[in-house]
Amino acid sequence: MTQTTSPLLDLLAQIDAGIIIFEPFPRTSAELVAFQETVRRLQEMEQLGLVRRVFTQVRHIAGQDYFDLAMVQGGMTAEGQRLLEEHTGGQQKPGLLR
Repeated sequence: MTQTTSPLLDLLAQIDAGIIIFEPFPRTSAELVAFQETVRRLQEMEQLGLVRRVFTQVRHIAGQDYFDLAMVQGGMTAEGQRLLEEHTGGQQKPGLLR
């Protein structure tokens, strides 16, 4: 089976691994701008029903609003888990039973 990768699947894999807080790193202006796309993807995942809830924090910098933090509360939904397993061949993380 050929594995498909996409930014959404990468984020689902991170959430599956226990990462729930996302921030730009390092905190440079370039990383902050790039981080906006990550937040948009997380919000899209919430709208698609792949994660339960996404909270964001906005900062006003140089006359513009930027997301500088996103937190996923409640983890993935069953649909998010199914999608991740479908595209990773159902591989389990070492040491965990599902």
